[in-house]
Amino acid sequence: MIRITRTVKHSASGQNYINLYPALISLVEQHLPSGYKNLFARPHQASDGAIEWYSDINGQPVSLTALPVAEKEKAQALLQQKLVVIEQLYHRLAAANAAPAEVMQVLSLAARQPDERGVWVIDGQPVITAWSESPTAPVMPAAPVVNKGRRGLWLLLLVLLLLALLALFLLRGCVPAAKPPAPAAPAPLPVKQICPAERTKQQAPEMVLIFDASGSMAISMDATPDELRRLMQDKPVKNIEREPRRISLAHRSAKQVIDEVPKDMDISLVSAATCQQVFVSPALPFAQRNVLKQAIDKIQPVGKTALAEALEKAGKLVDGVDRDAIIVLITDGEETCGGDPCEVARQLKLKKPRLQVNVVDIMNTGAGNCIASNTGGAVYAVNNTHEFNEMMSQAIKEYIPEGCD
Repeated sequence: MIRITRTVKHSASGQNYINLYPALISLVEQHLPSGYKNLFARPHQASDGAIEWYSDINGQPVSLTALPVAEKEKAQALLQQKLVVIEQLYHRLAAANAAPAEVMQVLSLAARQPDERGVWVIDGQPVITAWSESPTAPVMPAAPVVNKGRRGLWLLLLVLLLLALLALFLLRGCVPAAKPPAPAAPAPLPVKQICPAERTKQQAPEMVLIFDASGSMAISMDATPDELRRLMQDKPVKNIEREPRRISLAHRSAKQVIDEVPKDMDISLVSAATCQQVFVSPALPFAQRNVLKQAIDKIQPVGKTALAEALEKAGKLVDGVDRDAIIVLITDGEETCGGDPCEVARQLKLKKPRLQVNVVDIMNTGAGNCIASNTGGAVYAVNNTHEFNEMMSQAIKEYIPEGCD
């Protein structure tokens, strides 16, 4: 995943788009070929409030406005083709009432012609980071043509209407004035954004940390591309497991995240050592967070990558129906034990609609993309040592209420 650009100022509809992006992409993936989801950049709200835009397409992002004329026209033609398909999808789903209203609103916004300044091109593919938010002007009906022969009738009706309005005006003092409607109550906050002091223990979200403890997690995070290439070719690589190892950074960042999690949220731990060796801890309360940290430090790389089995076991640890639940999956590669983590994630979401899985993707392998999209979660790519803590924090940010004591 690469960062395209960042938007410092954004509107309320932009924030709404951030919140609904996972549902929008899930909808697009469900009804359109896989390439269409890449039309929409992935938003990520930075710590300073700006929106950072990312794409799964590899390459150098170039603003549409900066392209040579021929390349720009080609990209614009491709953009128009894709927007037509998105608009057709919108009308089809609207006719069938097949998606929530708020998601349809974002889909409608995404189908509009974007401002050129918000369009980037990566490897020849247009990627949108901003939409035109002005509503489409309504079509006004044509003024009626009055038949001159019936003009007298229209004048009579107009006089009678004015007399009726005058009578109502004179009688208004005899009718008690209606009380103005009470202001609508503000929409309640999602439970995950309510401070612990204002929600019950039974309302608090549940959390599971999944560690991919496969052998590749022993590789140094500072390994060079040449070293990784030689390793993939089964050639000897000297000191490839030097610090900082991927597993060591995962330990450190996970323990930091645990300190940020609200005190009323219990946390479980799943360690996927290798095929059929996935270990589970019970949900630990706030008082046992040091015990949880000690358990994390004991996780060491072992064998193959058992993502499907780890997800299945993690899903059994949470409610996900009457309570919100967040699973944070830390992984650096694809399933290698024969399971289907994409299908496991899809089934989990069907059974537990309030569950989401956020993926911390070490080295941006893309292995967890379907897991996140199938559960309404997001992928946070870690490309180097310095990004680890930030991406881990972002993975749980929406479950940390603001302004609490």
